[in-house]
Amino acid sequence: TTDGLVNAEIRSQVAGYLLTRAYQEGGAVKKGDLLFQIDPRKFQAALDQAVGDLKRAQAQLTKTKLDVARNEPLAKEGAISLKELQDSVQANLAAGAAVESAKAAVEQAKLNLEWTKVVAPIDGVVGIAKAQIGDLIDANSALTSMSTLDPIRVYFPISEQEYLKLAGRMEERYQEYQEKVDPTKVREDARMEMVLSNGEVYPHKGWFFLADRQVDVKTGTIRVAALFPNPGNVMRPGQYAKI
Repeated sequence: TTDGLVNAEIRSQVAGYLLTRAYQEGGAVKKGDLLFQIDPRKFQAALDQAVGDLKRAQAQLTKTKLDVARNEPLAKEGAISLKELQDSVQANLAAGAAVESAKAAVEQAKLNLEWTKVVAPIDGVVGIAKAQIGDLIDANSALTSMSTLDPIRVYFPISEQEYLKLAGRMEERYQEYQEKVDPTKVREDARMEMVLSNGEVYPHKGWFFLADRQVDVKTGTIRVAALFPNPGNVMRPGQYAKI
């Protein structure tokens, strides 16, 4: 079974009305490209309010600092009580905490505003949209899905006995990928052949990528993944093939 090298479910992180869909369904996009735009107005207003709250908290902090600076010499001279000095110090600490809280609220408001732009997390082909322009989107609503398709993964089972014969070589290849090999480049030692569901031999040869973590106790097989070059994104996830 074919599958994307990387698959991503695209979901919203904030609620609001869907204003635009910026990609062509079924088209290829780059990481960071805009996919959807959710109405940002209420999030911009929330950010403006959070910035205002931060400024008020900072002003209060400045006032309490001045109070402490004024009360410390007065307390030493006995012009005010020690309690008044301690109260001003505590007010200053509380004002400092309020500033930190207000800063966090500003950062959260910025994030919410940023999340109104739903962007592609990977390079790949984007599927049919699950939400339409004008829909009211909830947080975590599924919007679409996308996959990196070149190279494409192909999963196939081998017997436990076959796995034991090849386990050492598989581990060597796997370590190569972890250390230095770019899986998007065609391997010179590609030697796996794929026959498509219509009987045609796929024109590009593939190579071993990884073995699953366990043997299926029901079938006595272990699932192995191979990678095949897929120029033009001709092969798509979910297709049937023989290796």
